Amino acid sequence: MYPTVSHQKLIEAIANLSDQQISLVLQFISSLETPVSNSQTPPKTVLERMGGYPEFLLEGSGHLSDRDVRKKAISDVVKARHQTRIHE
Repeated sequence: MYPTVSHQKLIEAIANLSDQQISLVLQFISSLETPVSNSQTPPKTVLERMGGYPEFLLEGSGHLSDRDVRKKAISDVVKARHQTRIHE
């Protein structure tokens, strides 16, 4: 009935399964037979997942590509945090 060795091995493997395992195998086979709908919505872009452009980056001076400017900006933020912690 089944011409290939693979079919025969599959039949033998199924014969050794429990009822619960057979149920799971049937669910798996039915999931393979169900066509995948192409009407799914496309995945969200990174900006959509982030909720838009990060405003705190857009408010900067715009010259942060220069290392010295970045270093000073970070230094200012650290100093401001330090000052608020001292006065609390």
